[in-house]
Amino acid sequence: MTLATVGHKSTVDVSGTPVEVFSGGDGPPLIYLHGGGGFGTFDPTSGPIAQRRTVYAPSHPGFFGTPRPSWVYSITDVAHFTLSLAEELGLNEYVLAGHSIGGWIAAEIAAMGGNSIQGLVLINAAGVKPEKSEIAEVFMVSGATRLELGFHDPAQVPNYDFFTRERSPDETAAEHSNMEMLSRLSWKPYLHNPSLPHYLSKVNAPTLIVWGGNDAIIPAECGELYRQAIPGSTLTVIDNCGHSPQMEKPDEFNAAVTAFLDGL
Repeated sequence: MTLATVGHKSTVDVSGTPVEVFSGGDGPPLIYLHGGGGFGTFDPTSGPIAQRRTVYAPSHPGFFGTPRPSWVYSITDVAHFTLSLAEELGLNEYVLAGHSIGGWIAAEIAAMGGNSIQGLVLINAAGVKPEKSEIAEVFMVSGATRLELGFHDPAQVPNYDFFTRERSPDETAAEHSNMEMLSRLSWKPYLHNPSLPHYLSKVNAPTLIVWGGNDAIIPAECGELYRQAIPGSTLTVIDNCGHSPQMEKPDEFNAAVTAFLDGL
């Protein structure tokens, strides 16, 4: 997995599947679930969040250093797998955070009604279908087009050259493998679960929804749909920001998330 700064790396066995997990920070636990492209320039195992929580950042099944178990075919399957990972890590009360499909996985887990989740943070989460707009096509386009869709204004992205640099053969192979797994999990229905809005009412953890207001992939409308579906949730929209506020507007993103964590 590519992290801007790599924390401690370990391998955790989940029913015979070796899971790549990075960790760092101090305090009560937080599980951070990456999007389809990994972490990019955002390292959850260091920085303001890790100053408040011990962060565990696993690679999803079929992504980076974690193989896909034969039974994992959907995001709901990944949610069940991640719950088993939390048990293997010995986590009883934790904050669950996720970006894009990681947010979708986190929402599915929270909707399962477990009492272990102390708080939920959804960041431009996939998983719900917009009513007035469309989720952008990301599978049948070039990597350059996906990158253009991902940020509202590249000039305000710290270390943007990370995304435009020449890739090593191993990085290129990992990116192709990740996109293949992402399409396996979310091709049909496309990047959403029609049932998810109906059982989000079961989420009983305090929930912060953070959204880049100019997301060209998952429309900002979806953030409001999540807010309406999750009881007592709060939506923070970051203006002039695209699909990845943790990378494009890190100061505003960190301010919103740390204030939420401090209030738990």
